[in-house]
Amino acid sequence: MNSKQILVIDDDPVSTGILLAILGDEHRVVSANSGSAAIELLINMHPDLILLDINMPNINGYQVIKHLKGNPETADIPIVVISSLTEESDQEFGKRVGADSYLTKPISPSDIQCTIEKFLA
Repeated sequence: MNSKQILVIDDDPVSTGILLAILGDEHRVVSANSGSAAIELLINMHPDLILLDINMPNINGYQVIKHLKGNPETADIPIVVISSLTEESDQEFGKRVGADSYLTKPISPSDIQCTIEKFLA
């Protein structure tokens, strides 16, 4: 299987580390610790999938989704939210602004792997 490129956007180094541990051997993983850093990275890269936290300073995950889905060059990249916001209204809002899937923290490795396989198949 060709390794796919995944962009992880999360300001929590522990969460990022967990995702890197789950994904690192099978995929090429790049991380950004803020929404604005991710938007800068996306000027020069086109990942196959984005894993995105919602609660971040300055530019939150919802704003990142709106920015990416509003740009023709990044609109087709699947976005999976991985957030500690667990209310159904949070999940519905995430999908309404353009998230392709919404997982809640803490995440299980099997849940994230199944979700990733679905989007990278």
